[in-house]
Amino acid sequence: MAKRGRPAGADSEQTKRKILDAARLEFAANGYDGTSITSIAGNAGIAPSAIYHYFQSKEKLYTEVFEQTSTAIWESVTPSKESRTLLESMRQLLVDSRLLADKLPSYSNFLAALPIEARLHPEFSDLLQKRADYQDKTFRQLAKIGIQSGELDFLTENEATELIRSIVMGWFFERHFRQAEIPNSGESILAMFEHLLNSRQRKK
Repeated sequence: MAKRGRPAGADSEQTKRKILDAARLEFAANGYDGTSITSIAGNAGIAPSAIYHYFQSKEKLYTEVFEQTSTAIWESVTPSKESRTLLESMRQLLVDSRLLADKLPSYSNFLAALPIEARLHPEFSDLLQKRADYQDKTFRQLAKIGIQSGELDFLTENEATELIRSIVMGWFFERHFRQAEIPNSGESILAMFEHLLNSRQRKK
């Protein structure tokens, strides 16, 4: 029986990254139930027993993939506090989202499948709240920008947050399930926010 543990001479962080990357690809393509430690190890180029040096179980590995993937995605699309208008921030969010979808498709595919996995596996139900927390940070920051700029000053912060969440996540899931972006969908979103900005400026 192979000994569990890190392969001799292997770089710990590099090996862990390889495992997480391989696991994300497997989970995104085959789901939690359709993924095995053996298949992950094969894609990572290590022995299955080596995975247990870093993760006690497939469940803990899935959770770690979620944390890493969520951090990478949401930190990439959260606007800076220096953004002056919601239109500017939304334009950058769409650009960043498209780049991530093209460069790292397994990231968005993994996150899109989480609600289904959480229904099938109650042990992951807490990840749905963490998912909402990641979203809240991004969408609330966008809401604050929109209210401060006047583009969404007719809404409360909570209302603006939920409006932006509905628009962005609707756009994301349609693109995900169709495996292609609806033509001009992103441009239509920007046109709406441009109209709000221009309306505000005309009132000044």
